[in-house]
Amino acid sequence: MLPLVATTLMRARRSRSQGRPRLEMWRLAATAFALAVGHASCAAVTIDNAWIRLPAPGQRIAAGYCDIRNDGAAPVTVVGFSGPLRVAIHETRIENGVARMRPLAALDVPAKSTTELIPGGKHLMLFGVDAARLGGGQMTLRARLASGEEIAANFELRPADAGASAEDNPGQASPAAPQQEAKQ
Repeated sequence: MLPLVATTLMRARRSRSQGRPRLEMWRLAATAFALAVGHASCAAVTIDNAWIRLPAPGQRIAAGYCDIRNDGAAPVTVVGFSGPLRVAIHETRIENGVARMRPLAALDVPAKSTTELIPGGKHLMLFGVDAARLGGGQMTLRARLASGEEIAANFELRPADAGASAEDNPGQASPAAPQQEAKQ
């Protein structure tokens, strides 16, 4: 991507000598630079500690958790996840002592920080899960960034009763455990 910026700047210099409008070429150079910076920051995004709690027998909805780390100099936005099942980003909030879950259109990940998807906070919902057919193992999900880039991550599949507690279930979050949106 950086060679594109250098090539664009060289063309801008040449076009000035050929009488082309200077402003137009600087706009082109600025656009190429923005693309290079955006590309570099997206490449610095990783997904760690990824796991999915499989549903209890008879249920078809699972919850997924992970850490989305942005080591880049610019913030990034995750606009969705995809995989072999339908996936949606959700958040559980305590309102008047009652846990309420709502879908989120996107997740912002500030520069040089980590956004956690955790039980009782922001998380993924997976629909149409057949836990008996999946068993253990892993499932690959892809995070889609606003830039269009996708980042694949293997999510460990855990049984419904693995470490289950009230604060581990998105629908039963405890108000005594406030969730942190991003670490810096």
